[in-house]
Amino acid sequence: MNSSLWQGKQNINYRKPISKNDSFDVVIIGAGFSGLWSAFHLKQFQPNLKIAILEKEYVGFGASGRNGGWASAEYPTSSNRLIKENGLESYKNLRTAITKSIDEIGEIAKSNNWQIDYAKGGALVFARGNAQLSRISKEIDEEHQLLNKSQTTDLLNIPSALGSVFTPHCAALNPFKLVRALADHLEKLGVMIYEQSSVSEIKDKQVEVNGFNVNCTFSIRATEAFTPRKWMGNRQIPIYSLMVATEQLSSEVIKEIRNTQRATFQEACHLITYAQITSDNRLALGGRGVRYKLFSRLSERSEIDNRMHSALERRARSWFPQIANAKFEYRWGGAVALTRRWQAYLNFDQATGRAEIGGYVGDGVTLSYLVAKTLAEKMSNIKTANLPFIDQGIGRWEPEPIRYLAVNAGFKATVLADYEEKITKRPSLLAAIIDPLINR
Repeated sequence: MNSSLWQGKQNINYRKPISKNDSFDVVIIGAGFSGLWSAFHLKQFQPNLKIAILEKEYVGFGASGRNGGWASAEYPTSSNRLIKENGLESYKNLRTAITKSIDEIGEIAKSNNWQIDYAKGGALVFARGNAQLSRISKEIDEEHQLLNKSQTTDLLNIPSALGSVFTPHCAALNPFKLVRALADHLEKLGVMIYEQSSVSEIKDKQVEVNGFNVNCTFSIRATEAFTPRKWMGNRQIPIYSLMVATEQLSSEVIKEIRNTQRATFQEACHLITYAQITSDNRLALGGRGVRYKLFSRLSERSEIDNRMHSALERRARSWFPQIANAKFEYRWGGAVALTRRWQAYLNFDQATGRAEIGGYVGDGVTLSYLVAKTLAEKMSNIKTANLPFIDQGIGRWEPEPIRYLAVNAGFKATVLADYEEKITKRPSLLAAIIDPLINR
C-alpha cells in the first residue's frame, strides 16, 4: 500500500538531522527537486557557497519521488493566458527555456553517470473519440504534430485510438532515482543535507529547525504542497495525483504495445491522465480526481484511494487489451500544489534574503529545474530572461467552505465533461464554461 514503483522495495537510511546552532550562506527548506536543483545551480554559479538543505522526512519523500516520471515541456497555465498576461516575448522565452531544460537534465545525468532510466521519446496525447480528436486537432503548432490513426498505432498500439498529437519535447525517467542521485551529487560538492529536520520558523536571515537556530544570508522555501498554512496562507492548496503500475510485462506484450522509443502518453480526456512504459517493461499510469479536503488538509488516506486506483487500472486495460491478464503490483499517490491562478512562482526579496518557489501543478520535473536555475541566477546577480513565473502574483483561494465546494465541484464537472463528450460526440460545452471559471 502506497509504495511507489520508483522507490520499489528500497529501504531508506536517513541522513542525520541537524543537531546544533549553525550558520550557512544559503539554507534551503525542502529536499525535493526545487530545493536540490536550487543548490545544484547555486554551486555552478558560486562554488564556494556554504549551503544546507533541511528536510522533514527524507530526500524524495514528496511529489519529487512519486510523480509520473515525465520531464515534459508542459506548463500549468494555458498558452493564450500566458501571452495575454505576460506578453509574447515572455511566452517565447518560456518555451525556449523549458524545452532546453529537458535536454539539460538528460545531459547532466549522462555526464555524471546517474542511472535514472532517461529516454527522450517525446509525448503523445491520443484521442479515443471524435470529440477528443476535434479538440486536440486545434492544438497544432511548431512543437506539435497531428498523427492519424495509422501513425498513432505505429508509435503506440492503442486499438481504440483515432489519432493523436505528438511532441518531441518530453523524456521519461525514474524520478526517485533522479532525486536520490542529485542529492548524492550535491553532498560530494559539499552541500549539507539534513533529514528528519523540521523547520518551525523562517525569519529574515535565520531559520529555526529542531529547536536550533541556523543563521543564513539567504533562505529558500521549496516545500510545495507540504508548506504550512502559516507560511503560505490561502495562496495554494494540495491536490492529489494517484498512480498504479503493472507487473513486468512479457516481451510479447511489449512488442504488441510498441513504443520502443518510450514516448510518454495520455488520453485527451478532461480528467488528467499520464503514463509511460518504464525501462523494465511496466505500464505506469497516473491520474487526478481524488476529493479535496476541507481546510486544505493533507491526508495519507487520499494517497491510497481504492476507488481511484481501481478506476486507473480499468482505464489502463481499456487502453491496452494486451494487458487484460496482467497484475498491478503497485498503488501509490501524493500531493501537488495548486495555486489559484494555476501559476508557478519565483519570489525573491534581496533585502531580506528570503525566496520561495513552487506551484507546478504536476509539471514539476522539468519546471522545478528551470525555476530553480532562474532563482540561482537572480541570487548570483546574473541577468535572467523575462519569464512568466518571476515575481508572480499567485492570488488567494476563496475562504472555506466556498473553496471546498468549488474545488470538488470542479473535479465533478471535469468527469461530467468527459461523459458529455461520449454522449454528444462533440467537444464539451461544460468544459468550455468551467475553464474560465477556474482561471486556467
